[in-house]
Amino acid sequence: MGWSEYVLATFVLRMLGRAFAHFPFRRRRIVLASARTPVLDGNLAYLHRAIRHLDSRAEITLLLEPYSYGLWGKLAYLARLIRGTYYLWTSGLVIVDNAYFPIHVSPHRPETTVVQVWHAAGALKRFGLDGPVTDHAAERAFLHRYYDYVVVAGESSRGPYASALRTPIERVLPLGSPRTDFFFDEAAMVEARQRLLDRHPQLRGRRVVLYAPTFRGRGEAKRAAPSFNAARLRSLLPPEYALVLKTHPNLDPGATATKGYDVVLHPAAELNEAFTVTDILVTDYSSSIFEWALLRRPLVLMVPDLSRYEADPGMYLDYRSEMIGTRVDDTDEVAAAILRDDFDLSGYDAFVDRHLQASDGEASERVARRFLEVPAPRARLRTHVRHE
Repeated sequence: MGWSEYVLATFVLRMLGRAFAHFPFRRRRIVLASARTPVLDGNLAYLHRAIRHLDSRAEITLLLEPYSYGLWGKLAYLARLIRGTYYLWTSGLVIVDNAYFPIHVSPHRPETTVVQVWHAAGALKRFGLDGPVTDHAAERAFLHRYYDYVVVAGESSRGPYASALRTPIERVLPLGSPRTDFFFDEAAMVEARQRLLDRHPQLRGRRVVLYAPTFRGRGEAKRAAPSFNAARLRSLLPPEYALVLKTHPNLDPGATATKGYDVVLHPAAELNEAFTVTDILVTDYSSSIFEWALLRRPLVLMVPDLSRYEADPGMYLDYRSEMIGTRVDDTDEVAAAILRDDFDLSGYDAFVDRHLQASDGEASERVARRFLEVPAPRARLRTHVRHE
């Protein structure tokens, strides 16, 4: 968004906010909003379920309205922002999982609580206000303002999220990542696995290697990860291995070559569900590494551009010494690591303890109770599953 678009949108939404402040206020209305995806997924999906469980009569409004490029796309998005501004100014609780423009243009009414449950489970690559300075100066001027609270997966993320999301650290709460509850629900995992195997029977009885990298760049300039050659890897692996691709949902599916894969998952498919059929994950700087660590399964990190990535966008941890997994530079090294099958999983427990202390299978309910002001039960039978 350029300065002219920012100034126009800000003026319009501020004026509308002042008008909407005189509309009836519905304290019990809960808004789950995202400009990231058109479907309810991730943290918002788990919070939606927890809120329904705690209060079956809860008044929930979903605003799932991704940003659009091009003139007509931006005009349509402006109309969605007007709708979002109305709900922001007339609702008691607003929960978002990404930047959401109506929140950032001006302070909201004090009766409303705005909570950020960022879609990543930990702090790996720098983002938000900690990201690299680009020519999008307008966005840096207004993004990530006016959150009342930010929810994170554990203590180690509080400092990075406070800095990246322009929020005082005492308002960054280590309540856990709601979406990680999935890994503590054995029945849900079995059901997801069966559903994927029914849909892709060619995966049955094989060791599944999932390639799921993050993207490079930002905005319209997003591009696929470099260097990975699926056809080459397929030729190096015996038939008992199945090679699966899952691209990032915010990346153009056409940006990634699909030759060589046994299965190509839809970009919008839930990655955590794909993990249920996965034996070995190949990725790079994706925050999915945090969630994968909960399964204690082999990880290959293909990072030929590590030095470049350390500089831009940069990282919150020392990737060379603090990261789990086997680090490689090219496709042949990926194949060699898989075929050696001598992965060192000894560091996973410490990694999970450091980054995901509050992601314990009860994060969704804990977050929902905190902001619905519902007391927690005095005692709870813990039935967590440890995945080896």
